[in-house]
Amino acid sequence: MLKMLNLLFQSHAGLWRITILLFFLAFILLKIGKPKGKKITQMLLRLLYVIMIVSGLGMLIVLKFPWLYVIKGILALWLIWTMELILSKSVARKESGPSTKGYWIQFLIALILVIWIAAKMIRF
Repeated sequence: MLKMLNLLFQSHAGLWRITILLFFLAFILLKIGKPKGKKITQMLLRLLYVIMIVSGLGMLIVLKFPWLYVIKGILALWLIWTMELILSKSVARKESGPSTKGYWIQFLIALILVIWIAAKMIRF
């Protein structure tokens, strides 16, 4: 059981790092006018979202659903949602579109909370 938890944890944590990097890469590709690269990166991100959700659920099951990690999971879903909205609502630099400022604020709040819970800086 401990080996399974360690495997899930290591893959989950590593995928989060890769996901955040790919998110910023997709955003940069969009802003410099490379929509094809952004689309490919966004598809990879969506695959990583699914894998992370499955590994996160696996850890919740192994740990028997501690409520703080359930909250972290909900915050992580909010983070994924804001990442998707930022990438889908943002437009290339030449075009004008809706402001994503509110989504960026939500992204930062969710990211900080998820990291704090993961680093055990928030405890109850």
